[in-house]
Amino acid sequence: MNESWIKRLLLVAAAWNITGGASSLLAPANHFEQMYSVAPAANDALLNYFYQCTWINVLAWGLAYLLAALWRPSRPAVLVAGGIGKAVYFLACVGLYLSGAGKPLVMVFGVGDLLMAALFGWALLSTRSEIDRSTAGLNAKLAR
Repeated sequence: MNESWIKRLLLVAAAWNITGGASSLLAPANHFEQMYSVAPAANDALLNYFYQCTWINVLAWGLAYLLAALWRPSRPAVLVAGGIGKAVYFLACVGLYLSGAGKPLVMVFGVGDLLMAALFGWALLSTRSEIDRSTAGLNAKLAR
């Protein structure tokens, strides 16, 4: 995957996370109605806290993807951590869906994140081979 595609991938991931995080924080009732077959207790402060923290974290990762798109040296770390997070999120979606608490839309978003995790891996491998080529060229110059 070349430089411009990696940048586009990170911009799409940023938009994905920021849109999902913002819409979930702004309309939690709609989020629960669309995604889950169970409704939370109306005044459960602890559940509300974890719900908000989860989506604030999703927003923060969206900003990390945006920064990585714009600042190339941060990409490998963001691709590794983000890819692992997205793959684990997919597994959590599978568990939620199989338990009966998650509706099919949970799996749609889980599969979307799994696809992004795979693309992050591809981007990381492309970046690593580019780094290896650069290092080999530098070593050849130094050897002369």
